[in-house]
Amino acid sequence: MLRTCTKCGTEKPESEFYSVTQRGVTRLRRTCQECIKAQNRDHSGDAKPDGRTCTKCGMYKPISPFHKHKLAQYGIDPMCQACRIERRREYGRKYPERIRDTDLRLRYGISLADYHAMHARQNGQCAICGTSEEKLVVDHNHKTGQVHELLCHLCNAMIGCAREDVAILTSAVAYLQREQRPERKDARATISAL
Repeated sequence: MLRTCTKCGTEKPESEFYSVTQRGVTRLRRTCQECIKAQNRDHSGDAKPDGRTCTKCGMYKPISPFHKHKLAQYGIDPMCQACRIERRREYGRKYPERIRDTDLRLRYGISLADYHAMHARQNGQCAICGTSEEKLVVDHNHKTGQVHELLCHLCNAMIGCAREDVAILTSAVAYLQREQRPERKDARATISAL
């Protein structure tokens, strides 16, 4: 049996059309396999145009303000960077919990619920210094990716600056515990005179 492709307009046998099942009903697509393959082919090697019209703001712009997008036509995102950033900000204002959950999953492999459970287990306090801050950061091992506990920003920076090396931190503790060197009286007198 023959079927006409809505894209190229040629009559082809039904075997040249993909089948689709939606809500339990199987039917043939209106576009032939050849037209679908041509539409979905990789356009990254094609000669790129000088500019593109943004799908959101409708302005024609040079290619430079568009991100690369391997699935889009010519390998260029159809939305300019400014519109993409504004769309992300709008989404972040509308769904802040989703953004936080996605960031935690991508960076540390934990969900927002896991973060809140850790926060409650630590009574909202930093695992090192015990200060309670509204937003604690996730401490993790940079080599293995294993999540440890929640820390305040300063304690997390301290661990990072010490390159997660126990010897450096032990040396720093020994340095702080040494007797303080006697201060020079002439330096103190100069400061007080100012």
